[in-house]
Amino acid sequence: MVSSTTTSLGELQNTVFAGGGQKFASIDQGSATTTEIVAAVTGSRIRILAAVFTGVGSSITVALKSATTQLTGEIAGATALNVILPYNPAGWVQTESGEAFQITSTNGAVNGCVVYEEVAVA
Repeated sequence: MVSSTTTSLGELQNTVFAGGGQKFASIDQGSATTTEIVAAVTGSRIRILAAVFTGVGSSITVALKSATTQLTGEIAGATALNVILPYNPAGWVQTESGEAFQITSTNGAVNGCVVYEEVAVA
């Protein structure tokens, strides 16, 4: 049996609580378009660990991309877009090595934030 929360997290090697390499980026589109959220990092992938996407518009959509390659299908909302990707230590999506993380929206601007980490490629 684990004697404390701190011991439990240590045993699980939970980097979120142990000062891992998480970084944060905001999403603030002015209109429906493709927007770079996290710039490319040479020799690393960008892994999205958590995110919030919001937007208002009829049939608004957002798609997550590694540079120009789509990582997800279009995530749609009928009159608004409200998507929460809770923390996932394995990540929801990741870019190819050396590629930027981008989103493409249609029928309205998307706002929100992402939590990500840079994963070095050997």
